[in-house]
Amino acid sequence: MRETEGIIVRRFVGGPLLTDCYAIIVPNQGTVVIDAPRDAWQAAVEAAEAQNARVLLAIATHGHWDHITDMARVRETGIAVAAHLADADLFADPHGQGLTLPFAVDAVTIDRPLNEGDRLSIGRVELHVLHTPGHTQGSVTIWVPQIDALFTGDTLLKGGAGHTAEPGASLPALATSVRRLAAYPESTTIYPGHGAPTTIGQEAWLADLSDPDAPLVQWRPSNERRQQQAQQAGQQNA
Repeated sequence: MRETEGIIVRRFVGGPLLTDCYAIIVPNQGTVVIDAPRDAWQAAVEAAEAQNARVLLAIATHGHWDHITDMARVRETGIAVAAHLADADLFADPHGQGLTLPFAVDAVTIDRPLNEGDRLSIGRVELHVLHTPGHTQGSVTIWVPQIDALFTGDTLLKGGAGHTAEPGASLPALATSVRRLAAYPESTTIYPGHGAPTTIGQEAWLADLSDPDAPLVQWRPSNERRQQQAQQAGQQNA
């Protein structure tokens, strides 16, 4: 748990790809949950309730199945779901990309479309929506200026940018999005869609992107990294 300026950020990990779920909690005011991997969102809701801060909205950073596995269940509790409509097809048919998924993932209705420049609020705290396509067409990053933090989904992770292996991805678009995020201060915290938080400054490879011809480093989960993430997940969810 991290608490800054009266804002609590809790990280939970779920699903076979060890996908991160975050709760941005403003005690006694409200909570926004980011992503809903399998069997992680309940802990986020419980963390919010412990601070008398009911969940106001669930944001999906993008439409890949591992980030929205339980999003339909979240919505069934009365929590509205927000996402960018450029990923609407992924939400409507999580199995439609021809991938063999480890379990059934229900379709998700988007209640609150997100667009570049939107501002959401939890009481006095503002969340800014950045459209950061590339990993998917509708990928978004959430910037919380009061704690200088970016919730980047799979656009930017510790050690590299997201992959572009699935339909609808674009390496040029991803490079543009990552260069945009790299321009934030070195102190800015990155809360990625997989793995532990990091900062812009800790990701030394981002500095190379000031060269427009520099290649984009893309993140790949090695077996060793998966094991480390599993251990971290156990600690975070304990």
